[in-house]
Amino acid sequence: MSTSSLEGGGPGAQAPTKDRTADVVVTIIELLLLFAGGLLLSFAGLFLVFASDSCGSGTTDCSTGLIALGVAVAAGGPWVPILGMGGWAVVRMVRGRSAWWVPLVTVPAACLVFALGAALAFNGAS
Repeated sequence: MSTSSLEGGGPGAQAPTKDRTADVVVTIIELLLLFAGGLLLSFAGLFLVFASDSCGSGTTDCSTGLIALGVAVAAGGPWVPILGMGGWAVVRMVRGRSAWWVPLVTVPAACLVFALGAALAFNGAS
């Protein structure tokens, strides 16, 4: 075997193309933005505890357990799709597959989990 075939990664190995490099760069930027969005959703989820402000006024029946569950789901729940799909995007990048679209699909999933938590919190305060 000649050394020239080993230098390029073996017979039939291809060097990364510009498209592959662009995909990795775009995916990493999207993952960083997704992480920042997850922090924002968690911070906003903690503010749902204010749904219990009218509790104890005599006019509102509240379920503090449901409000607490809603706050927990809204603050921590978005991290389930973010971390899961983020890991999947990294695996796709390592395997050489296109991964730029994975963080984009994750955004609605994380927002849906946040909305579910918000609905639970507001339902507990009605």
